[in-house]
Amino acid sequence: MVQAQDKVVQVADFGAVPNDGRCDMAAIKRALDYVKTVKAGELIFDAGTYDLFVGDAGKNIAIDIQSLDGFTMTGATDAQGQPATTLLRHYEFRNSLSARPILHVDKSANFRLQNFIFDNNPRYSTAGEVIANDGQTITVKIFEGNPVIDGVVFYTGNAWDMSTKTLKKQPSLTYGSDVDKKKEEMTWRVVGDPADRTMKLNSAAIASKVVVGDGISWSFSWDGRQVVFDMCKDLFVENVWTYNAIGFAMEARACENITARKVKVIAPENQLLVSPRDGWKLFANRGNVLMDEIYMEGVRWDGQNVHGSFMWPHEIFNKKTIWLKKKRGVTYPIQIGSKIGFWEGDTETVLTVEKAEHKMTEKKERGFLLTFKEDIPDFVNEETLCQVYAWNIDNYVLSNSTFRNIAGTANLIRNTNVTIKNNTFDHIMYTAVVIGAAIRQGEGLVPKDVRIENNTISHSGWVPRFKTRGAIGVRNQRINEAPDTVEPLRKHGEERKSSPPIQNVYIAGNTVTDCEYGIVADETKELVIEKNKFINVKNALDVHPDYNDGARIADNEIRNKE
Repeated sequence: MVQAQDKVVQVADFGAVPNDGRCDMAAIKRALDYVKTVKAGELIFDAGTYDLFVGDAGKNIAIDIQSLDGFTMTGATDAQGQPATTLLRHYEFRNSLSARPILHVDKSANFRLQNFIFDNNPRYSTAGEVIANDGQTITVKIFEGNPVIDGVVFYTGNAWDMSTKTLKKQPSLTYGSDVDKKKEEMTWRVVGDPADRTMKLNSAAIASKVVVGDGISWSFSWDGRQVVFDMCKDLFVENVWTYNAIGFAMEARACENITARKVKVIAPENQLLVSPRDGWKLFANRGNVLMDEIYMEGVRWDGQNVHGSFMWPHEIFNKKTIWLKKKRGVTYPIQIGSKIGFWEGDTETVLTVEKAEHKMTEKKERGFLLTFKEDIPDFVNEETLCQVYAWNIDNYVLSNSTFRNIAGTANLIRNTNVTIKNNTFDHIMYTAVVIGAAIRQGEGLVPKDVRIENNTISHSGWVPRFKTRGAIGVRNQRINEAPDTVEPLRKHGEERKSSPPIQNVYIAGNTVTDCEYGIVADETKELVIEKNKFINVKNALDVHPDYNDGARIADNEIRNKE
């Protein structure tokens, strides 16, 4: 019988052997069941590849951990300290796959994950070089290490400059659901023998956007979650890499306190694209979050997306009780003693929750029946924007990290108490760092108390995000605005639109190079921009005093090429 020595268990003792080509899912489950039985503190994996044959990835989770407190799941490292244990998902391939997780961790306090690589077989993306383009059809030679699969759809496609291995400064070739309207045109075909690694696409629209010699990468869908942490307290993730993802590489939902170090989303070999929709989405979390030495490259949308959700009044019952509803998506608990903010113009009134219960509306909209210690303000009506502080990180820090070749935004923050310092952002298609709520989408909070210091941002923002471009954008999306737009930024004299102000933002010591726009800010209070360097930036500062109350701009250096 296997014995837990010092509460440490080896997964090998339960039949999980790396590199043997056999499915390890049942053995890993036996090991986890034993860990729970004997209350072991750690499960050790050897170096090598553990094969996870999930079948239908849209239905089946490879490793599901429930209510396992004080537990560490540890892989091996190589001589350089890099992760040497791979969890490789094998699955039944299809286009438009919305996959369930490889690893799901639920309601587990003090959970630690360290020294793992996550990958898929086949990888759910591919890339190659354009070798022919006649204006109607493009032909691509697929790079070694990438799959060659006939009939894959051209979801979330991007063009690359092969001389520098960077994203070309143009919009994405395709995005996601836009492809569903023209699947026949957007379906790739293998030319001749698959061993020749040649594919073609019969699309004049795409042919007009690339030239011979360009790199092209694309995914086979845009949805799914690969590593998910649900309602975990004191979560620690270190030295965990993603080579390939179906959907979001990682997501933490309703967790409290997260520390992450040396987490990478990176394309191996010559892949060009790692294929997650987002690198790591942080949704409805609270407590303290530290992200240090993060590296993300090749992400299709946002490197880090940090937000909770707004709600709106559905019905007021009395002076202290209100029924709030949410636009879409899941809801997580609202704790007794947490806060709800009600916005009226530039002013927020914050109340304390005394009682909270889930309550769906007649139209099946998710919501809560809330009772407060204080009286509900008289101004509250069905259009009042409500902030849920139970879904807000108390203190978010991103430091010493690198984001490159992101076909979206590197750091998208809709949160309060934020520090972004000592990071590098390079070739970010949309605004590299966006501070602001997405009110139309229902994603918040309205940020306040933000520090952006000593970062380097280059070649970023050639496509606008929430009417901001360039290096750093501080602006809320309006209730009537599309999430992304190519409309120009606010013009001088344009009417001020209603949106709660973003408050107390400090931007200092950053170096911005080779961007069309540097810092764009709109509807802020107490904004400080000082001691930043702008080199070869056409519009270094777009901060109109009429729309940024009390803004202070000083000691910035602007050097443009003649």
